[in-house]
Amino acid sequence: MSIKHKFALAKDVALSCRALLVMAALGLGLAGCHEAKSSPVFRPVVKTMRIALDKGTQRRTYSGVIVARHEVQESFQVGGRIEKRLVDVGDHVREGQALATLDEKDLRLSVESAQAELRAALSNRDQAASDEKRYATLLSKQVVSQSEYDLKHLSAEEARSRVERADSALRLAMSQLGYAKLLASTDGVVTKTSAEAGQVVSQGQSVVTVARKGALEVLVDIPERRLQDIKETQAEISLWSNRDARYKAVLRETSPSADPATRTYAVRYSLPDADAAVHLGMTATLHLSEAAAAPTARIPASALFNQGNGPGVWRVHAQTGQLTFVAVAVDHYTQGDAFVRGQLEPGDIIVTSGVQKLDKGLTVRLAGGDTEDAR
Repeated sequence: MSIKHKFALAKDVALSCRALLVMAALGLGLAGCHEAKSSPVFRPVVKTMRIALDKGTQRRTYSGVIVARHEVQESFQVGGRIEKRLVDVGDHVREGQALATLDEKDLRLSVESAQAELRAALSNRDQAASDEKRYATLLSKQVVSQSEYDLKHLSAEEARSRVERADSALRLAMSQLGYAKLLASTDGVVTKTSAEAGQVVSQGQSVVTVARKGALEVLVDIPERRLQDIKETQAEISLWSNRDARYKAVLRETSPSADPATRTYAVRYSLPDADAAVHLGMTATLHLSEAAAAPTARIPASALFNQGNGPGVWRVHAQTGQLTFVAVAVDHYTQGDAFVRGQLEPGDIIVTSGVQKLDKGLTVRLAGGDTEDAR
């Protein structure tokens, strides 16, 4: 074979190998494209719920305690050291019953001193009266002058006034001795004791608090932003000991100032239908019902997400599974749920958990099946 023929053969072989390499490369590329097209798109699985809007009444609950409408802080009218305290918390007392007593030693000394002062005043009055009578006789005989008689008359008047003053001081000392015994001013139940035996108390300092027998109320703390809403709402209470029983509650009093620590207002509701099952100190729940200003949806609190511009929820498109952030306003919370209102429609599907890991425009799948089937 000539050199020319060999060169031509080698050239044909080289062209054939290049064609095979090109075809192999095209085959790999097509295979890669096919694999890329056939690989599934990742869509996270989320838990969702279908919301329903409620246009009925809004209900709120607050914890409270049963208290007496009237409480009396019993205190001594004189200061001293408490000798005995005769009642404890929970004791039933009657009007006039002794609650505590003071040490009477100093008070009795005051009485004795006032008695001695009265005896001295009486003696001085008798002496001054005798002198006035004698000088009156001497004046009639013109033995003494009118001015000398006038001095004796004024002395007698002063002595009589001193007797009156000493008598008043004695009666005051006797009254203070009687104040050494603290008596109940009303029938009721002892709800608090503020002093113990041996303690020195001042005049007017509370020793025992007595809840007057009669009307009962429920005392609750209402947040500032809900203070105006309670005026037009229907109120009922239930007891922790019997949650099935309901009692009508009527708003009676709202504190004019907020508590400095909690910034809540103390509100009292009277209980006109209270029966024998309602006792002082019981834990009560206040139920408030009012017409809803706008339809609200009850959703888990975990469905709320705040991106810095207010709370909202992730709404899932029923067909595509695409996420949309919808801003909502929270009306109130209860038992781990939130009542919200906003641009939501009945039947909308929202994400209920893991909301902080999602982003706008993301496509998701509903837990338990595809988006199209989870309705």
